[in-house]
Amino acid sequence: MRNENIIITRGQVGQWSSFVGGTALLIGIIGWVWQGGTTPVIIAALVIGALGIALWALVTPDEFRGFISGRQVRYGTTAVFGTLMLIGIVALVYVVLARAVLTLDMTGDGRFTLSAETHQVLQRIQRPIQLTGFYSSRGLALREVDDQFFRQYEVESGGMVTRKYINPEEDPVLVDRYGVNSDGQVFISYLNADGTIDEQTLARVPRSGRQERDVTEAISRLLISGTITVYFEQGRGELDPTDTTQQGLSGINLGVQESGLITQPLNLVEIAAAGGDIPQDAGAVIFARPTSDLTPAEVAVIDRYLQRGGTLFIMTDPLFNEDRFLKADGPFNQFLWTNYGLRALDAVVVDAGSSFQTPLDVLSAAIFPENSIVARMNSENAPAYFRLARALEVSETPPANVPNGQLILSSEQSYGETDLATLSQTSTYQYDEGADIPGPLTSAVFAYHQQTGAKILMVGDADFVTNGLIGSGGNALLFTDGLSWLTGLSEQVEFAPQAFGSSVPLIFVSGQMLDVIAFVTVILLPGLLLVIGIVVWLRRMRA
Repeated sequence: MRNENIIITRGQVGQWSSFVGGTALLIGIIGWVWQGGTTPVIIAALVIGALGIALWALVTPDEFRGFISGRQVRYGTTAVFGTLMLIGIVALVYVVLARAVLTLDMTGDGRFTLSAETHQVLQRIQRPIQLTGFYSSRGLALREVDDQFFRQYEVESGGMVTRKYINPEEDPVLVDRYGVNSDGQVFISYLNADGTIDEQTLARVPRSGRQERDVTEAISRLLISGTITVYFEQGRGELDPTDTTQQGLSGINLGVQESGLITQPLNLVEIAAAGGDIPQDAGAVIFARPTSDLTPAEVAVIDRYLQRGGTLFIMTDPLFNEDRFLKADGPFNQFLWTNYGLRALDAVVVDAGSSFQTPLDVLSAAIFPENSIVARMNSENAPAYFRLARALEVSETPPANVPNGQLILSSEQSYGETDLATLSQTSTYQYDEGADIPGPLTSAVFAYHQQTGAKILMVGDADFVTNGLIGSGGNALLFTDGLSWLTGLSEQVEFAPQAFGSSVPLIFVSGQMLDVIAFVTVILLPGLLLVIGIVVWLRRMRA
């Protein structure tokens, strides 16, 4: 057994101090930038690095001065430390660039460049906006895909649109406050001067397969939020927009608010009695199944409202009371027929050819897709579902400057049951030639006054918008697109058609994967080469 004395020189101490100090210092700086703050590990690395560099300068001051002055020193200290510096600089540059919002569209057709329509919307932003996304640990891949789009808005808006991501598993209180019910939900809102969320402007961003359209339309709705008010008439026993039961309208009420519009109740009876008018800020007035007809004074209020460009969304069910809404000889029905070429018939649609449970549960058999109100609906995949629908009529000779038309029809096998007394008392019906109306029948109609700008949308059913049925078929599309047409909301953002040729499929790489790739290529591989070099150098020193 042979004992050998191990001799450690000042030069070796200084050399290893520079290696350890430089490595620890770079790890601490990189970690600081990477994490955006300090942690106990980062602080420890910075302290070790500072002590190592200080020991190097204290033990071998000549070598330290030589490194500072750029002169070559013995034992490869400068080479090793310079390599560490190069690795650190490259890593820091990567971290800084990764944290910066830099985008570059390398596609020939510019498919990852925001459209001109989006740029027009972004130019209108006067107040900071934040996109807040909720992504759990299971939704990180979705978050990375979304971020590819969201960061473009931050760049193109000059920072007026920012993005923030929250893990719902870590902040359940915020989840409850926002009403998050699924992974990947995104909300939009203005920011206050102190950077906090303006909760009065908070709205969910509806998600579909059209990323840019979804976000741009959400921004557009936010920009006009508070400028359009939709009034629900509540003076004649209409369906309640605050009712959360199956027969209530709380669903569409919330949907209207999420579209950036304000909803308010309206009492036409009280307005007419006081000789007043519908408020000036009314973007639309909704009649959701009034139980009695309007008086001439109330019709006069409606007339004045339409004369100044007002809009009506009328939903009228077949009713069996004496003073039913829009009765054939009533003042409101006659007003609509005379001035807009629309009226409701005292007939219930019975359709054996296109129905759901019974011939009274009518499915739309024909839709006129050239009209924007029903353009997204179709009779096969998204039909309207009406429960006990009322037949409507459109005049073939409408008044001058008033285009009108049909939107939804029943099938050829349908007819209009006019014996409402028997139907209401016995729930039985049969076609009586000469008395009943042969189909197809109209269940949704529209009219537009070209001079005043007044618009009317009338649907022969109100059940289709209740909480129990709004999710059936194309019911939600009929309501939302109809209301958008009435308020002009659909005209806020019109995207031009975009066609792209086929190409190599797009691959999104997550930020975590990019970090791994960067660590391997920027730090690990050069570091391994450095370690191998040190090992070879040490073996040569011992030889």
